Amino acid sequence: MLLVEAVMGMALLAGAVLARRRHYRVHARCQSAVVLLNLVVIGFRMAPSFYSQLAPKIPQSLGKSYYAIAAGHAALGVVAELAGLYVILAAGTNVLPKRLLLRNYRAWMRATLILWWVVLLLGVATYVRWYVHLYVVRPSILQ
Repeated sequence: MLLVEAVMGMALLAGAVLARRRHYRVHARCQSAVVLLNLVVIGFRMAPSFYSQLAPKIPQSLGKSYYAIAAGHAALGVVAELAGLYVILAAGTNVLPKRLLLRNYRAWMRATLILWWVVLLLGVATYVRWYVHLYVVRPSILQ
């Protein structure tokens, strides 16, 4: 899943480049596809993992980095996904009432992209903390 998320992160950056080059339709399709694919990944992989491995330990274990990093990733991930869905609805459809439409698309899109990358980096940190065992070699062992 980490590789899939990394590819989606790169696709979001590519989509941002498309917008800079004024290829707005392709930009919209690219960004929308990533946000919707991420929703599927969250629903089928991340949410079940959260509810089985993390949720039972909240709040008593949040003092441990093992759980705190993952909880931060989950909380900010929900915010990032909801922001992405909101941008899609506000920028690409006529579903929302006029008062809920965006006035500054660029700021919302950039903020959502930055938040998405923070969440991705927290996902990497979660993966490293949960699955990669780092061993510190003591200098005395090397002598």
